[in-house]
Amino acid sequence: MHDHDDDPVAATIARTRLVTRTRDAATARNAILHTFLVRGLEVTGSSDFTFEETLTGTPLLTLESTSCTGTVRGEVDATAAIVLVWLKAGHAVVGGQQLPIGRPVLYSPGRQQVQWDRFQKDVLRIDREVVERVAAERGGWEPGPLEFEPNHIPDGAPLAAWWLMVRTVAAEILGTTGEVSLAREHELAAMAAAGLLTAIPHWPARVDAPRTAHAGLADAETFLLDHVAERISVDDVAAAAGMSVRGLQSAFQRIHGTTPMAYLRSVRLLMARQQLETGQHAAVADVARSVGITHLGRFSGAYREEFGELPGETLRAARERHA
Repeated sequence: MHDHDDDPVAATIARTRLVTRTRDAATARNAILHTFLVRGLEVTGSSDFTFEETLTGTPLLTLESTSCTGTVRGEVDATAAIVLVWLKAGHAVVGGQQLPIGRPVLYSPGRQQVQWDRFQKDVLRIDREVVERVAAERGGWEPGPLEFEPNHIPDGAPLAAWWLMVRTVAAEILGTTGEVSLAREHELAAMAAAGLLTAIPHWPARVDAPRTAHAGLADAETFLLDHVAERISVDDVAAAAGMSVRGLQSAFQRIHGTTPMAYLRSVRLLMARQQLETGQHAAVADVARSVGITHLGRFSGAYREEFGELPGETLRAARERHA
């Protein structure tokens, strides 16, 4: 980190990118050991073995993408940071839990056995202190160690909120390397932490941790996601959270980088996309209504702006894939 003219606003942090591509299992093993603390690591494969890993980030926030045609096994220690993984293809078992495709799973703190077979996966690491600070601000308790619901697999609106965060954060992480603003990196890490905390139930490890009067942000998020398919206003959200509208807007801007209603709109669009990609729905209108969108013309325009195609195109492509 560098400080320019003692101005904390100008402080920067180095965002690096490390790429490993190899057909050699020993080289792949060394790359994994650089990324994770793993005991008893074994990397094996046949004559078609390939391994590719791209690691981009800072000590506060890192995104890793890995693909491998072999098998990786060992005991991972995830004590140093909060680590989430989502399997994109292949087969994986982490801590005795078989990972589903396309759902974020939290590594338990401490050691756990892992095995990955012919896989593609992404991993997000967030500084533990940042997660504890954001959890305290959202939940209204003093910062400190957290406990998470074990083996939780998010679905529905919390899953859409998670992907909304990933899209926003990943675009910036992958878009710029070198010296970046330390203040902005803290904002990105906080945004990543909020996405994690929205997706995975959690609570302070201290059972007697007192809640304070400003515990409204988590309540606001819960209300939004619980009523995602209903017609609600920013006044409804503020009332449910026991906050003023101005306070709610400020908290959302600080943690999510957007307004509560824009956040709700993006979650609805992502939920609609998740449903359309199953190819199981008869009509786009049914999907739109199921996530609380009643104006189909605006929905189509917003959907195309967000995803680069019309909702009907997503549905047709999904049906063709599943046919």
